[in-house]
Amino acid sequence: MNAGSRTDWFLIRHAPVQGQEARYYGQLDVAAEPVNPVIAAGLSRLLPPVAVWMSSPLSRTRSTALALKPGADPIAIQDFTEQNFGLWQGRGHNEVYAANKGFDWNNPAKIRPPEGESFADLTARIANAMERLTAHYAGHSIVAVTHAGVIRSAIGFALGLDPGTALRIDIAPLSLTRLTCRIVNGEPVWSLGCVNYEVVV
Repeated sequence: MNAGSRTDWFLIRHAPVQGQEARYYGQLDVAAEPVNPVIAAGLSRLLPPVAVWMSSPLSRTRSTALALKPGADPIAIQDFTEQNFGLWQGRGHNEVYAANKGFDWNNPAKIRPPEGESFADLTARIANAMERLTAHYAGHSIVAVTHAGVIRSAIGFALGLDPGTALRIDIAPLSLTRLTCRIVNGEPVWSLGCVNYEVVV
């Protein structure tokens, strides 16, 4: 990145999903509910007119991106897929807890589901992606429609939070988080503009 360059990230969580209440759905490709046009218009007004658009490969993020910008063809970023809950995907939270009481649920960021990844694993994946993509698109505005875990991890990366702290950040569907990276004395300096901003109708 060039000295003095500024890269702005506009991170949006996808619309609510259908029929997955209190379940680990993670990387399952479940559909999102239709986006209220008033909310879509309100969010769109907060986004830069010229930007690089990205999403995860899952349909719920891509359909949300299209609702915000009809005709958009967001770049599918594999690293921006939600946390992989492995064999827990599709199962209810209470069911998983009852079957795994031996885990240290006081430190959930370190729990790795069978054949999946922990939240700490996710934060490492997102940190690498944010560094790589910020360098590649230095000086641009980036709109990324993605998942709650990804956005928590990106905030944690930008602010230097440990995974356990980042996991406690609540990210609502169709909310906006803005991060900015500036180069100061040759080093990237991150700031948080807003988190969990919602358009109310």
